[in-house]
Amino acid sequence: MNGTHSQASRRTFLKTAGLGAAAMGLASAASAKDKKIQGFDQTDAGKLQNKAWKAVSDRKIRVGIVGYGVCRFGAAFGFQNHPNVTVAAVSDLFPDRCANLAKACRCKKTYPSLEEMVKDDSIEAIFLATDAPNHAKHAMLCLNRGKHVACAVPAVYGSLADAEKLYETVKKTGRKYMMFETSAYRPDNYAMRTAYRAGAFGKLIYTEGQYYHYFAKPLGSYKKWRDGLPPMWYPTHSTAYQIAVTGGSFTHVSCQGFRGELAQFQPDANRYKNPFDSEIALFKTSEGGASRMSVCWGMRGSHGETGLVHGQFGHMRGTTFEPAGGRKKLPNLSKPKLPPGMPGGGHGGSHGYLTEEFVTALLLKREPLIDIAWSLNMSVAGAVAHQSALKDGELLKVPQYAWPVKKA
Repeated sequence: MNGTHSQASRRTFLKTAGLGAAAMGLASAASAKDKKIQGFDQTDAGKLQNKAWKAVSDRKIRVGIVGYGVCRFGAAFGFQNHPNVTVAAVSDLFPDRCANLAKACRCKKTYPSLEEMVKDDSIEAIFLATDAPNHAKHAMLCLNRGKHVACAVPAVYGSLADAEKLYETVKKTGRKYMMFETSAYRPDNYAMRTAYRAGAFGKLIYTEGQYYHYFAKPLGSYKKWRDGLPPMWYPTHSTAYQIAVTGGSFTHVSCQGFRGELAQFQPDANRYKNPFDSEIALFKTSEGGASRMSVCWGMRGSHGETGLVHGQFGHMRGTTFEPAGGRKKLPNLSKPKLPPGMPGGGHGGSHGYLTEEFVTALLLKREPLIDIAWSLNMSVAGAVAHQSALKDGELLKVPQYAWPVKKA
C-alpha cells in the first residue's frame, strides 16, 4: 500500500481525528519514513448516526499488541484510545520497533517476542499485527494459552491445512477470534450489510469486490514475505463485499491470472513460484448467486477497495440503496459513533470500528462480527482461487466454514 502523504492531508487527518497529541501519535504510526501507506489516508468514516456512543461496561480488558512493522498496524487500530482497554504490554522482534510501539500505545511493559508475551497470564486478549505467513501459527499459540485473538488479515496464508487447524483450535479453546478486515467497516460495506439484514435485497444475485494496489516494487516486509505475493492469497479486502455483507460463503471458483512484466512476479523471482501480478475470480455463492472478486497488483494508477451488490429487489454501489421493487422500510444505514476521543482511522474510517466490535464482543461475551467462520471464508476462497488460476481457470470447490454460535 503505497503513496505519498502531503502536509495538507496530514492536517486534514488531524482535524478529523480531533485527538491532539494522541492523534499525532497515530498519524505518525501509520506512516513509515514519511511515506503514507495506502489506505491509511482514507480516514473518512462516512455519515454517522446522531446517537452518542454508550459504554456497555466499565470493565477494562487487558490487551497485548504484537507487531510494528512497515504498516505500523500495532498502533493503528486505536486499542490505546478505547475506554474499555488497557494496553498491558507490547512486543516486536526488533527492539527499536518495540520501543516505538510502546510509545505509540502509551504502554510501559514490553516483551521481546510473542512467545514471551503469551506467558503473561494477566493479558486477556492479543492483537496480532505480525507478518501474514505467521498469522495462523501466532493465533493458535495465543488461543492455546487462553487468549482471545484479534488478527490482521488474512486469517491464513494460502494454506487450507492451516485453516482447518485454526478452526479446530478456536472450537477447542472456546476463545474469541476476530480477523480485522477493514472493508467490513467501510461506509459502503456497513450500509450494504445493514440493508441486507433488513431484507432489502432479498437474495444477492451478483456482487463485486475489487482490491487494486500497484506494486512497482515490493512493499517492505518481514523476511520479504510480500515479494511476489500471489494476489489471491491476500483477498479479504475484496471478498468482504460478499462475506461481510451476507455472512454466507463461496462454494466454487474459477480464476484467471494475469502475467505482467513486473520483475517480482516472474515465477523464478519469488519464493511462491507465482507468475501472476493480478488475479480475477468468479465465485458461486452459497445463496446461488455469482461473485466476481479481483486483486490486482499490476494496474498502474489504480488503488483502493470498492464493491457493489445486486439483489432481487435492489442494488448498492456506495451507501445509497437503489430499490427495484417492494421492500421493507430501511433502518439507518450510517455507522454509529465511536467512543469520544477514538478516531475511525484509516481504510474508510474502519480501524476504530473493528476494535470497538472486538472489545464489545469480549465485554458482552458474544461472538464478534468477523468470527472464525467469516474470517476463513474470506481467506480460504482466495487460496483456492489461486490454485484455479495456476490450472488455467479450472473450476474448483471451495471449503466452507460455519460457526454454531449466533452473533448478536
